[in-house]
Amino acid sequence: MILGVLTLADVATFSELVREAFIDPLRSVLIVDDQYPTWEEILNSKIEGGEKDEALEVRSAKKDWTTQPSEPLKVIREFRSNKPGFVIDIHDALAPTAASLDAGAKPQESASELADHLHQSDLLVLDYNLEGEAGGLRGKKAREILRLVLKNNHFNLIIVHTGENDLDEVMEECLLSVMQSCSSEFIKKILDRLDELDTLLDPIIQVGDFDPEHLGEKFGLQEYLKVRQDYASIHDAVASYMRGEGVFTKLKELGQTLTLSGVQLSTFLFWAVRELEKKKSSEFDNQTAEGLSWKNDANCKWMRTSRGFVTFVKKGPENLLGELQKALENWQPTPSRLLSAKYRHALNRIGVEAEDKSLLNAHVFAQFYDSILEPAREGLLPAQAALSRGFKLKEHVSRQSEAISFLIEDEVVRFGEKIVLADEAAAGAFAAHYGIDLNNEAIKKAAINQYNSYVSTLPMKPGSDQLDSGHIFQLGDEWWLCATPACDLQPGQNTIAFTGTSDELRPFTALLLVRINLKDLENGHINSGSYCFVQNGEEVICLGLRSTSDERKPATQKETWRTFLALSQGLITDGRLRVLQPRLAGSKLETQEAEGVIVAKLRYEYALSYIQRVGASVSRIGLGYAAYPKK
Repeated sequence: MILGVLTLADVATFSELVREAFIDPLRSVLIVDDQYPTWEEILNSKIEGGEKDEALEVRSAKKDWTTQPSEPLKVIREFRSNKPGFVIDIHDALAPTAASLDAGAKPQESASELADHLHQSDLLVLDYNLEGEAGGLRGKKAREILRLVLKNNHFNLIIVHTGENDLDEVMEECLLSVMQSCSSEFIKKILDRLDELDTLLDPIIQVGDFDPEHLGEKFGLQEYLKVRQDYASIHDAVASYMRGEGVFTKLKELGQTLTLSGVQLSTFLFWAVRELEKKKSSEFDNQTAEGLSWKNDANCKWMRTSRGFVTFVKKGPENLLGELQKALENWQPTPSRLLSAKYRHALNRIGVEAEDKSLLNAHVFAQFYDSILEPAREGLLPAQAALSRGFKLKEHVSRQSEAISFLIEDEVVRFGEKIVLADEAAAGAFAAHYGIDLNNEAIKKAAINQYNSYVSTLPMKPGSDQLDSGHIFQLGDEWWLCATPACDLQPGQNTIAFTGTSDELRPFTALLLVRINLKDLENGHINSGSYCFVQNGEEVICLGLRSTSDERKPATQKETWRTFLALSQGLITDGRLRVLQPRLAGSKLETQEAEGVIVAKLRYEYALSYIQRVGASVSRIGLGYAAYPKK
């Protein structure tokens, strides 16, 4: 169905877009709170006789809800009154479990056991003080749960719900729980300087001229987290610290009071960080959560990782969904993230129907499965046989995903149109959400290079793979692109370039590419079809058939291509490909074994362009022409 054109009446606000993308898709909520009633407690209270769990009854009687039911009732009613109403479950993370009691273990579900099934809910409401004030652990269990939930394979929406008065402190403690300490990554050079500074400061500390316990007055947790937020690493903060800027003003003044200067003064920043982290050593994780960012405003507190979004809210009369939406708006998700969230929701909402429609032709999929069941061709190595079947399954997944996406794309496109209209109404404010200044020429070029890499290459992933058209690999200082059609590279296909058969060797053609200085590129080069952009480690590089300076020289229009022999039938293991390079040596043909490092893989339509270049290269005219005399 073709959707109608949106009108001004359809213009949404940013708040409405956020709600449609993130809040409206929510269907279930799990409340983890040791003071809320669980289904087990409620039903157990109605049982009479020997079947009643007396221990559970005693525990339930001690909970706040038995005397103050209004707070949990209000929260439950809020979720129930949503249209459609939420599926609600309440979990007591401190309740004894039958399995643990039978095993004689600690009668409590571990954080990892709890985190394993939290992804079954769209929203998690997590009580920060699961142990209660009497426990004296200040949210330790909640932080363990939070850390583990943010490591599972689902994007989680989480509300940390707390009765603590100091919400800043709760958030700071949660941030530390998903961070790796800086001092654990100090290099030997810094550690040696710290040892020297310790030797210098120890006498001053012993005579009482300096008390490290008062360091927090100059450089406390708030300043520490500001450093972690504003700088990629503590090393990047040194220059700002040495200038005494912002959060570093008091710390630098303290260092100067201790008569430190030069290297000693710069090392004092590392010393202060190490001392603070010593006191909080038990709160750090062994690695920092990927994509960690946060905002700590007076009225809105949140943190985000690649696996989840967390907002912090005090217990009381607040609207939890409203607080979550406010935090999401404060995060300012980009139009791309809004579209991605909408896509997930559309896939979840009508994915089953779309999947069923795409599978209606039983003849097609019966034939597909028959091809999967076909035995491997005779002579194939086991690894190649598995890859050959895997290749067929990958093709099926790709076509199936495309078919399902085709059936839901209209809804996502309509939402994209709403984003554009809302952005126009907001005077183009959404572009700023990316935090990228495309008006800066250098940044604009870098963005274009990364975009070109994104649209032309496939994501790389670990594990074994089969050599395919478009694979780019590096041999020493040379860059080569596999320019043999995919149908000739699959194990069991007829051998090209050579007669005979081989269970080990797979011939293929590769084009020689040269690395291009990105500063030399102009639009004419980018759109010429001679260049490609690939991600090489942390940077995007440009590779071309010839350098930009050679582009206008007629003699260089001929592409350089070679025939290689891939060992193990082209099996790629851990990103490496073993090849034989044929080489003429007088009247003999020699081969030299080499190992290529796979750098990237072009999408097939881009690889096809290079395959065609080989054909053009071998069919050029002018072989019978005479050349001008050399000067």
